[in-house]
Amino acid sequence: MQLVLPLSTPPRYTFDNLIVHEGNEGAVTALRSLLFSPDGVLPHIFLFGPPGTGKTHLLHAFITEWEQKSAPGTHARIIIPQKAEPRFEELEELAARPDLMDSLVALAVDDVPRIDRELGSLLLVIFNKLTRMGAALLIASCESPAHFSPDDPHLRSRILSGLVLELTPPEDPVRMLILDKMARDKNVRIPREVAGYLVTRKSRNIKELERIVDILDRKSLQLKRRITVPLIKLLEEDGLL
Repeated sequence: MQLVLPLSTPPRYTFDNLIVHEGNEGAVTALRSLLFSPDGVLPHIFLFGPPGTGKTHLLHAFITEWEQKSAPGTHARIIIPQKAEPRFEELEELAARPDLMDSLVALAVDDVPRIDRELGSLLLVIFNKLTRMGAALLIASCESPAHFSPDDPHLRSRILSGLVLELTPPEDPVRMLILDKMARDKNVRIPREVAGYLVTRKSRNIKELERIVDILDRKSLQLKRRITVPLIKLLEEDGLL
């Protein structure tokens, strides 16, 4: 099962709320330039980088704005596999019924793992259909281009025939800014010393930091205590962090 996001709802991920840093600046610049390209042609795009580097944020921000500038009657789709069942059922449906792609200007698939033969076959069918339509396939993956499709070099060369953009992790000061913004978006106050502790002692992975913020928010409300380093250490002792 996977989540298909309706792009008509207010997006959580936008370019306006993306913190740009050295590790994503090149990708952000390249994608934003496509939005203002006079020919309006969207190439196939492959975003890659370690977990927590902002691939999901950038993919959503771009595909939402691209749909907004596209012709009436067309749409874009984002597919996100659920962790508990990492099959791509929506891709299977699209491969079996290519007519479902007739009005697509772009199909974005997030969190694509290393490709096996089954997933590779699905992507090849979809890639060829989108190419004939003049539409684009956008993929975000933790796998580097060299390891993306080890069993099928031909498929790898097709998927990587467009724009390949790498994202790298931010430095700790930028992580602290991202953590602060993430917390404020959740109406959670994270003091600077807490942010520093989390980034240097707990995790440098942004998604993991978001999970920790959710735990801290919940526990601070339950215990009626402010979020502080002593509270974090207490939760660590109890095995909750």
